Amino acid sequence: MDEQLNAIPDFTPTVSYKSSMCKNAIAIDIEREKIAVLLNPMKLKQLEAKASVYGSSHLIAVEVARDGSSVIKTQRGSQLAGAAAGGFLLGPAGLVVGGLSGAKRQESKIEKLSIKLYTNDLMMPVQEVLFLDFPGGGADPQQIQPILRDLDQWYGRLRVIVESKKNVRA
Repeated sequence: MDEQLNAIPDFTPTVSYKSSMCKNAIAIDIEREKIAVLLNPMKLKQLEAKASVYGSSHLIAVEVARDGSSVIKTQRGSQLAGAAAGGFLLGPAGLVVGGLSGAKRQESKIEKLSIKLYTNDLMMPVQEVLFLDFPGGGADPQQIQPILRDLDQWYGRLRVIVESKKNVRA
């Protein structure tokens, strides 16, 4: 994945996330204001996957999904659409782990965690970067704390990009 990210013309990854488990990656070139997404070719039903590169102004929304359902989403026209109550205090990882029920937190196994990037690309408008893909049994939230921290950081980075481009026409 490093080779593929480094081979992108006019793109130098400043920060990147590579998942060997999910076989995908995301990187940001802060200097050139570009985002690169490298998806698992097996998930795309292709022999090989080519990185998709977007200017930061092409990112129109970012969403965190757990087991296929949206947990939190930020888009240019609104702030936090679809966020559960209490999410402002917990952050995306807190929302992912479970809802609040009285004074007790309910947690359940997590099978899939991802960040979806919505772009103005008509051919591939949605890119889903998997952070966890553990079908069948799922993972205990306490055991995947490093993944949840990475997910929080990446949602934060992408949210900053979306928020900073709200008044910019793509």
